Amino acid sequence: MSSSAFVSGAYDAAPHPLAEIGVVLVGAGRGERLGADAPKAFVELHGRPLIEFGIGVVTSLPHAGHLVLVVPEDRAAQALDIVDAVLPERSRWEVSVVPGGRERHESVRFGIAALPASIDTVLVHDAARPFASAELFERVLAEVHRTGDGVVPALRVADTLKRVDIDGLVHETVDRAPLVGVQTPQGFPRELLAAAYDDAELAARPPTDDAEVVQRAGGRVRTVTGELRAHKLTTPDDLPVLEYFLAANAAGLEAAQ
Repeated sequence: MSSSAFVSGAYDAAPHPLAEIGVVLVGAGRGERLGADAPKAFVELHGRPLIEFGIGVVTSLPHAGHLVLVVPEDRAAQALDIVDAVLPERSRWEVSVVPGGRERHESVRFGIAALPASIDTVLVHDAARPFASAELFERVLAEVHRTGDGVVPALRVADTLKRVDIDGLVHETVDRAPLVGVQTPQGFPRELLAAAYDDAELAARPPTDDAEVVQRAGGRVRTVTGELRAHKLTTPDDLPVLEYFLAANAAGLEAAQ
């Protein structure tokens, strides 16, 4: 298996329109702060790896699309097995798997490069946010199409914010009114995002998200309302939060049946 590309599979035998929407699902992080024995995207909740939830929600979107999974090289076969298990037989989504880089921005660049030429809109999503809803994906996508700008989900900051020094001494209270916490999926016109990643010098000062890459290149980024359930797994303290949303999802499905 090549180190530059894994397996690219079209999992839908039925013909459908050329995909215009691409999703890069970033799952190559090792998750050092989590302290798990598996890469963060493959940490399991009730026996299901986090990346499985992301694959499921993306391929449930009512579009013809192309999903790129960016994972550690030694997890390629597992990722493809998950796709085989999750993707409906006549899905309108095609899925490919590529190896990640040393840093997140490298992984995203590899994912963008793996998208077919027909893609004109790209959503980048962290596999560590397994319960972001289909509605959130659609909200971001609609705003990208409406404005032609980059779009990120955002939530207002509720806590009082303090600026502290390295010793934990408080120096001032920070005005939280203009501040938001941003999430993924983050959406962009493909040309805008690809050009930003091609031009950016990111190694010296790695960006924390894709919106920062686009803004460094002079692009505009807007916000839409995010959601609490798009919580990110970063440390062990986040696991109970994800467990809560998993249980809430299960209760919602049972209520609908």
